[in-house]
Amino acid sequence: MKKIISNISVLLLVIAISSSCDFVTNVNPPVEPSTTGGGTTGVDISDSTVGSNPAQKKALVEDYTGHKCGNCPQAAIVLKNLETTYTGKIVPLAIHAGFFATTNVTYPTNFQTTAGTAYDSQFGNSAAGNPNGLVNRVGYGSGGFIKAYTNWGTEVVAQIAQTPKFQLILKYKYNTGTLKLNADVKVKSLASNTGIYKVVMLLTEDKIVAEQLDYSLPVGSQTVLNYEFNHVLRGAINSEWGDVVFSGGAALNATQTISKTNFQINSNYVPSHCHMVAFIYDADPASPTHYEVLQSEELELK
Repeated sequence: MKKIISNISVLLLVIAISSSCDFVTNVNPPVEPSTTGGGTTGVDISDSTVGSNPAQKKALVEDYTGHKCGNCPQAAIVLKNLETTYTGKIVPLAIHAGFFATTNVTYPTNFQTTAGTAYDSQFGNSAAGNPNGLVNRVGYGSGGFIKAYTNWGTEVVAQIAQTPKFQLILKYKYNTGTLKLNADVKVKSLASNTGIYKVVMLLTEDKIVAEQLDYSLPVGSQTVLNYEFNHVLRGAINSEWGDVVFSGGAALNATQTISKTNFQINSNYVPSHCHMVAFIYDADPASPTHYEVLQSEELELK
């Protein structure tokens, strides 16, 4: 009898151990919260920082364009070549505004923005006939202010050869679930500067596929339905004309920071294709260099 009881005890112990092992093996690992862009459950914070080289002035190249502008793809090619030739010295910006950017049945995708319309109205680019653009907005008020795309390269070379007056340090954080963006731009004066200066923060997006007229193609196939748009202005993060950083001049090594919190990224945008673009410009209406961009920088959202 004692032997039978002993055997039963051993059997029960084996069953207990075996059951315990099964329980541990079948436990699922913890489920991580979703961080898919455009979702509502993501809680991850993506962040990054970049600072402009204090020894290198960059060229903000604004390409005024539109999907109904058949010559505009040629300007986009020129801008791409400039990026390749002067790597890290170009900040590209494609502004869709004016008649060529309006929509219709053939060209339904709307790339127009409040900021882009404001720039086009102020500077008169589309009225002058696209494609054209601005390079650091040099020469406002003069006959040569608006630059033909064939002349962008010459203007870029002249600008990037100059000594920068300011350094920009960009920083962002955004919630990958709510797509709320917090953006900071720290400005450091690299010289003793007089005047009024503002900083603008913009959002751009690359790799957008939509329709575009292209006169370089044979008649009958000039409407391209899968054209890739890059550097598209999506809107102003702070405002199209920016915030004042220095109102009474800037002493050597003086710093100021502009911040914007809870900027909502449109759920139709792809954050990993977006860039935060910032630039500082002469905001003194009485200055002979009014509107001129003195430094620019961009930071890819990840």
